[in-house]
Amino acid sequence: MKYCATMSTLVVLIISCLSIPVSVMGQKVVFEENFDGLKLGPSQEEGVKKNNVWTKEGPKGWEIETEFKPKKGAAKLPDGLGITEWMGWSFADHAWWTQTAENQGRGNWKKAKKTVAIADPDEWDDEKKDDKSPDDLVSFNSKLSTPPIDISAINPKSIKLSFDSSFRMEKPQHFEIYAKFDSSAPIQVLHIIYDDVKDSIAKVTYKTTGKKEDKATSEANVDFPFTVEIPNPSGAKKMILTWAVLDADNDWWWAIDNVKVTGAGGTAAVEPGNKLSTTWSTIKSQTPR
Repeated sequence: MKYCATMSTLVVLIISCLSIPVSVMGQKVVFEENFDGLKLGPSQEEGVKKNNVWTKEGPKGWEIETEFKPKKGAAKLPDGLGITEWMGWSFADHAWWTQTAENQGRGNWKKAKKTVAIADPDEWDDEKKDDKSPDDLVSFNSKLSTPPIDISAINPKSIKLSFDSSFRMEKPQHFEIYAKFDSSAPIQVLHIIYDDVKDSIAKVTYKTTGKKEDKATSEANVDFPFTVEIPNPSGAKKMILTWAVLDADNDWWWAIDNVKVTGAGGTAAVEPGNKLSTTWSTIKSQTPR
């Protein structure tokens, strides 16, 4: 009887293993980027002069779109407004960025490794032309987008975006993340705004799940990793993700690193080879009675 019970258990285990969907067995990585492979060049206008610390050229396929919107009543805008390194999203060595920006909490981002992607309207604004600071004349708007990510083998509504980030913020600046599938219009999946009622609180809304969080920011507290659920539609082949810093003045920064996209694979049952590819009739016929 003991032997039969053991064999029955084995049969149940084998049947269970044969029928477990891939999606239940975990997410698979479909995209990763940590920016450490970038070739960095010399600093441009920043006070700490170094080589191999900064670039506008992101990884292959990544794109930056920046717009400085004139403010109401602003006079003719001078060319080259703001510090060159921070005219929109850029890529820089984290230690150098911290040093040249006089820290202000940037060095407290402990998850940052080597090169990171940075939108820093605070540093961008540290220049005057004709006795005007850049944020007197324009607002800072910049978007950073991934190349198209192949999600054709990923189950619908199973994608997760995770990344490390650091930020401090003030009003009216806000942060957004968008997901675009094939030729469809982008959908907002994350929105972060500054709560001027509660001092130094960033209000985070995960747009596709309705989840809300408050994150207290300060010079000591700037380390904010995220995991965002993304409802990829059935049949979608490609996805582009975009991080946006919008309507910023002299308003601190948002920086990201260690981007990872995962999703559940196909729902077909696992079909192992060799010994476990045994039919029910074979198992039944070999079970002692």
